[in-house]
Amino acid sequence: MRPEKAVLKALRDARTACTGDEVVEAVRRHGIDAERVRRVLRSLVVSGAVALLPDGRYLALKERNLLVGRLSMHRRGFAFVSTPLGEVYVARRDTGGALHGDTVAVRLHTQRTRERRSGEVVQVLERGVTHVVGRLERHGALGIVVPTDPRIRHEVFVDMAQSALEARDNDIVVVRVTRYPTRRDAMQGVIEEVLGPADAPGVDIEIVIREHGLRTAFSPEAIAAAEALAMGVDAELAAGRPDLRDLFTVTIDPVDAKDFDDAISIERLDVGGFRLWVHIADVSHYVRWDDPIDEEARVRATSVYLADRVLPMLPERISNDLCSLRPNEDRLAFTVEFECDARGSVGAYRLYPSVIRSDRRLDYDSVDGWLERGGFPDAETERLLLALRDLAAQLHARRIERGGLDFETVEARVTLDEDGRPTGVTLRRRTVATNMIEEAMIAANEVVARHMRDAGAPMMYRIHEDPEPEALDELAVVLKEFDYPIKDVHGASPQTFQRIVAFAHGRPEELLINSLLIRALERARYSALLESHFGLASEAYCHFTSPIRRYPDLTVHRLLKAQLAKALDKEPAASIAPELDWLAEHCSVMEREAESAEDDSQRVKLVELMADRIGEVFDALITGVMSFGMFVQLENTAEGLVHVKAMADDYYTLDAERFMLIGERNRAVYRLGQRVRVRLIDANVAEKRLDFELA
Repeated sequence: MRPEKAVLKALRDARTACTGDEVVEAVRRHGIDAERVRRVLRSLVVSGAVALLPDGRYLALKERNLLVGRLSMHRRGFAFVSTPLGEVYVARRDTGGALHGDTVAVRLHTQRTRERRSGEVVQVLERGVTHVVGRLERHGALGIVVPTDPRIRHEVFVDMAQSALEARDNDIVVVRVTRYPTRRDAMQGVIEEVLGPADAPGVDIEIVIREHGLRTAFSPEAIAAAEALAMGVDAELAAGRPDLRDLFTVTIDPVDAKDFDDAISIERLDVGGFRLWVHIADVSHYVRWDDPIDEEARVRATSVYLADRVLPMLPERISNDLCSLRPNEDRLAFTVEFECDARGSVGAYRLYPSVIRSDRRLDYDSVDGWLERGGFPDAETERLLLALRDLAAQLHARRIERGGLDFETVEARVTLDEDGRPTGVTLRRRTVATNMIEEAMIAANEVVARHMRDAGAPMMYRIHEDPEPEALDELAVVLKEFDYPIKDVHGASPQTFQRIVAFAHGRPEELLINSLLIRALERARYSALLESHFGLASEAYCHFTSPIRRYPDLTVHRLLKAQLAKALDKEPAASIAPELDWLAEHCSVMEREAESAEDDSQRVKLVELMADRIGEVFDALITGVMSFGMFVQLENTAEGLVHVKAMADDYYTLDAERFMLIGERNRAVYRLGQRVRVRLIDANVAEKRLDFELA
């Protein structure tokens, strides 16, 4: 039997994913050696006949030329599949029973839609959802669990007579899935945990944690390994690590920051430029590749900042002690030192491990106050902050000149009391202080990325692809409606987008325009292959500056250290390099999951806050128009739906080309970006849902 046929038959007969070794064993009787089997597997993956799953196992596909990727379901029913060719849009009718998080095979449509490259799911390769959180509806011996996550669009049926746990009607429960949905059968499961009534204290965030499969505790092995670590500063100094403790150094973070992994030093040069030192906590010195701490960090890939807690990537011994750049304490760091001329152009640079001592812990609010009104605490702090402000302005101007995008966004944070109940909303906008740190970190990341690119070293880059033309249709319609001087954005350069942002600045629709721009752009992601970063207009970019909370940064530190030591062919770099492709994909997926969890935790607290205001009237902005109604956003960023059923004055139909609802009789029009008055009529905390009607 031909090797290709033998391998495919072995995979199809297995009816499940197989490791390479399992395939080798299955075809051994045909006299095909192991190396030949592995070559055949690689060629079958390239041809699209076999899928290589994230965990390294192989699975035969039903047909050739399919794209394989992870499906991300949107709460409105459609989905996107992340594939090597980019994201593929999947309409609700084409999801084929796949659930959020599943690894699927998708067939591309021959024609693109306005939603960008589109396709349909033809095979679910691996299930991503094993447990579902939902509200229990008891009907005698039958229980129906309605998922709280709107991305899971199938109810779960439970045999209550077989349940070992007692759960009441309307309790929030966690169900282990025992049967996945098909066109004929419903999803079935077994209750494994009862969280309690939806309105019980703390249940709302527990729902978010379980919906996103977040880890809340470290393994005993990881904790023990972290506790056994020693600071080791004296030993490193004795070994010749550069000593920068006499260099005046500060950290600048939010006032409520939990970790401090970056610090700044700066001096003005006689020729009119600057020398900047960006010091990053040397996490890779303590967390070694494949040790128990690293295994935990790799799975998590990122810290998660929920409304009421932080789920760190690393144990507290590391994140809040050994690698926290606290003032007046010696710490190991990795320093990016570079010069900039008077126009913000980066010149000579050095990259090296170091020992630093932070002299001040500053916060954004204080820095903004001093820069605006004076009153600096001392001359050294004043010198540093004024120099950093001037350099950041030059770096920013140069980045904008080359086409970098500069969105004005608002970050909403719900304030909580000691019991976790919401008390209000704080809106955080970009300030001079936040811009200073952002520009310094962007510059440092670029220096590292360019260095590794020029060295030809294995690397994990941060890339941002050009936007798909079809994704810009919605934006183009709104620009036309608001009579912007730039109306055609198809094929536009970053400079064109920057002109749109500049024109929107200070106008009532500014946040909507920025939101639509962000929505139209591809997601930035990690990649082992170098591509440009559209949003930053950067030819080479990476994440280097937050190894306490991002695994890609930790990976970059390890690779950079190996390159500087000319040890890329030695451990750990020799083991890391072959893993970069799946590591980049995994970290991208986990980043999106963390961002979604963070948004959900803020949303659930916002809904809880708004639950006390049912019946009140608010000013709102229309942010989405669908056939079933329109999504609106309040000034405190709370979002909800005005369903067409609540628009009782007329029968409204969707004009999909212009993103507007039009009344058949009165011809009233509701369009994207329009301001309306709405009344809150319902707030469902468990489902994170607000419902409005027009006031």
